Amino acid sequence: MTVVRCSQKLLKRLRPPPAPPEPPPAGNPLGEWYADIDFIDRRPFALLMNAATGVVLVLPARAADLKRLHDMAAEQLRFLFAACGIGGALAEAEFDAWRLPPAFARNTNRSLVASMNQRKYEAWTQFAWNRLTAFEVALRMLETPFSRKDLGRDFHFAADLLRQRLSPAAVILPPPAPRQVH
Repeated sequence: MTVVRCSQKLLKRLRPPPAPPEPPPAGNPLGEWYADIDFIDRRPFALLMNAATGVVLVLPARAADLKRLHDMAAEQLRFLFAACGIGGALAEAEFDAWRLPPAFARNTNRSLVASMNQRKYEAWTQFAWNRLTAFEVALRMLETPFSRKDLGRDFHFAADLLRQRLSPAAVILPPPAPRQVH
């Protein structure tokens, strides 16, 4: 099951039960996602950011869209994985986790709220200045460097962190012993 920790503004639009219980730990390979909603040209968009890798999904967020948020997230994630050349069992496990609606909970991590606001600003800039589609913005966000204190002081690229997390490490075999010629 995927856990999506939402801003108060997004939780209000999702209309969860009055006091949603704390969800169990995420069972998907990428872990928890964080989400917020904002408006571009009077159209609502949801921005979902993965806590472990910084991968950003940009999805339409009208009332009808929010009911199938998990389907749209899985579809956009599948295309982003394809663009990064990521496949395999861990990628399929992430898609399987998105097949069901996620567990929504309130976001309590202020550090990730700040990272989310920075990434949201970058995404909205791409919308406003470059007139890109939601998928094109998400694709550009894979290539945009970002920094977060919990990942170290360096700049990171979401695509690199995604590959490290989902691609199995290659086994390096020793070179064969040289043959002796008689």
